[in-house]
Amino acid sequence: MRRIGWALILVLGFSGIASALSIGGSGDFVGGWLEQLNIEAKADLGVFRTELSVEFGVPGTRIEQLMIEATMEPADVYVTFELARISQKPVDEVVEVYKVNKTKGWGALAKELGIKPGSAEFKALKDGNTAKVKTKKAK
Repeated sequence: MRRIGWALILVLGFSGIASALSIGGSGDFVGGWLEQLNIEAKADLGVFRTELSVEFGVPGTRIEQLMIEATMEPADVYVTFELARISQKPVDEVVEVYKVNKTKGWGALAKELGIKPGSAEFKALKDGNTAKVKTKKAK
């Protein structure tokens, strides 16, 4: 049952990505789905770490490290891994871009990482058409 809840949050999260990225950097994810994801993740960080670990193939300790050392909220960690996957950049590079530009919003960070507005990757992120979301929707 919890897996279904997390899957729903992640799928709904991409709806939030669509609206936030369409603002083109002036918007961020504060509010809406990021807040909800943070609430759910903080209620059971163990499940959250496991879900992200499985989804992105990273150790749970890496997820915890980002939350503690980079002072990232759980939802920020999720978006960081998703942007690293889409941009094909190392997570550490995405984290550095996040640290320097986090006040600009995730849309601006996506652009900084080379995910160009109008590109197939940017549209996939905006529309929730990433492989992970398609898998979740199919279930």
